[in-house]
Amino acid sequence: MIWGYAGVWPGEFRVWDGDKTMNTLRFLVDHGFRSTGIGLDELAEPARRDEIASFVTAHDLALTPHLWPKGVVGGYFGRDLDAVRRGIDACIEGIRLYGELVRAPIVTTCVGPFHRFQASPSLAEQLDRLADVLAPAAAACREMGCPLGIENHGDYYCDDLVALCRRVPHLGIFLDTGNTYLIGEQSVSACRAAAPYTIGTHFKDHLVHPVPETLTFVVEGAALGAGHVGLREIYQALLDDAPDPRRLVMQWEMVPPKDMDPHECMERSWEFIRSLPEVPR
Repeated sequence: MIWGYAGVWPGEFRVWDGDKTMNTLRFLVDHGFRSTGIGLDELAEPARRDEIASFVTAHDLALTPHLWPKGVVGGYFGRDLDAVRRGIDACIEGIRLYGELVRAPIVTTCVGPFHRFQASPSLAEQLDRLADVLAPAAAACREMGCPLGIENHGDYYCDDLVALCRRVPHLGIFLDTGNTYLIGEQSVSACRAAAPYTIGTHFKDHLVHPVPETLTFVVEGAALGAGHVGLREIYQALLDDAPDPRRLVMQWEMVPPKDMDPHECMERSWEFIRSLPEVPR
């Protein structure tokens, strides 16, 4: 199991002071993490690529590239299907060139500004398009040894992504434990459904409460293990049912409560992580 940190980045963490990418990598090392996301654009210039790759190798890091049809209006649902395919192919080529340099264990993707509730394209049309365009990408990523996982990004139910994975060989789920609340799911049961397809996570907690007077649902920050998401139960579900718990990429998304210093939130979160059972060998 690889523990990582994907965000958030409060000012107290100082990663914005200068070179954010290298500051982020140094933050990982200084705080006991091994993984975060990396944009393929960061690896395009040779000197920059060498700097990142050298640091990754020296500190035993494992970065996760993001797949996206860059430059295509509408992303995966762009009207020009050939342009979508070309954008995905360009990403795959970038992963083929640079994946080993950043020691990529998995590749992640998400859909963007679309969701299951919109009228056009409908949910069925969205899933049909995703099944079509992600199938070659999932096959290519598997061949390279860094499987592709699609994130529940406040757009789809976990059940929707499970159905997509059943249609697309070798596609997995990059499970955001907190985003279940953004779309009205029960977090533990949703994550249990996703667990058999999960290859990595944004491991995140929230404190939540309804406001009936305004028909709203408030989602707030919490140290890991201190919120309402049910991280301990979700973690156990991943140990029980994930395809390979030993290879899970567990990237925190830690949102400190407004009244808590981010460094204290980090320490409380690590205390919770250290209380979890070890992955069986």
